[in-house]
Amino acid sequence: MTKRRIGFSIFPGWKEIKDEQISLLKNARDLGFSEIFMGIGPGTHWRTPVNEALSVAKEILKEANKLDYYAFVDINPQILKELNASPRNLSMFMEIGFKGVRADYGFSKEEIVEMSKQMTVELNPFEISEEEVDFIARNANLERIKACHNYYPVLYSGISKEIFIEKNRIFKERGIEIGAFISNPKFNLRTTLEVLRYVEPFDSANYLFKFVDRVLIGDPIPDYESLRQVSEVFKSDITKIRIKVYDESVGKRLDKKFAVENYREFAIVCYTRDNIYEGETCYTKLFKNAVAVRGREVWIFTRDLGIGPYRLVGEIDDINMEIVKMSSEIMLISK
Repeated sequence: MTKRRIGFSIFPGWKEIKDEQISLLKNARDLGFSEIFMGIGPGTHWRTPVNEALSVAKEILKEANKLDYYAFVDINPQILKELNASPRNLSMFMEIGFKGVRADYGFSKEEIVEMSKQMTVELNPFEISEEEVDFIARNANLERIKACHNYYPVLYSGISKEIFIEKNRIFKERGIEIGAFISNPKFNLRTTLEVLRYVEPFDSANYLFKFVDRVLIGDPIPDYESLRQVSEVFKSDITKIRIKVYDESVGKRLDKKFAVENYREFAIVCYTRDNIYEGETCYTKLFKNAVAVRGREVWIFTRDLGIGPYRLVGEIDDINMEIVKMSSEIMLISK
């Protein structure tokens, strides 16, 4: 079974926040973060030349490698040209402490195999075909091949869940680890899936881990709360679903494990051993995303309905609803 991992992004060319990026290293490592994505190209900071960004990266990597991070850097043929490097010679990246390169675009399958002889190569799912992945799998050491999606900073430009799943299939079937990005509330820019652009880090990490092995915060210098939320999801051995609780007297009884049934017509039913609510039957108007209880069951309704005999205790948002649908066992916690 693939081990899950969490990471974050650093942009060395963004010199104004260099000290904040360095100070992030220790706090994040203490919370379980173990990967760093670095962007050194002009798209991450227009005023810093690539060679200068690489020099700053060296300084950051000195501290990162003391903490045993896996750090990988985004490259393309233009970046390699500016640094007098090539697919056959990635020594400058290895010498300053990078453990991997992400082949963003512009590389042939043969060049990727050549790069993998030197260090780990992260494939871009949107720049490589299934046939090319097969060639790489046959000719490279698969332990040095991973995949990492793009992030999409422009509003509405992120990819759909359906395309995401199809791209991931290519790598999952071949045992290749996959990573993707979530944004954080400071910027809400660098996300892979558009549906997660404005979603809190806890929920977006929870959602993304249903599809990938590695979740990385795309936006730089996430605050401690964002790091903590992603860390909590990463460390949990059960999917935690957050609901907005109306009735705290009943809501506090929901903090336990539930098995999930998905076959009802109008609701997802989550059940546990012990009774949650033993009071009088209540008749209430039921609506999409309503959370109600009956005995030892929690009912999460999937559409607007009429009045039914349930005790309404709260509501769930659309992202958490999707997470429930993809889960067989959950724990309900108050949002």
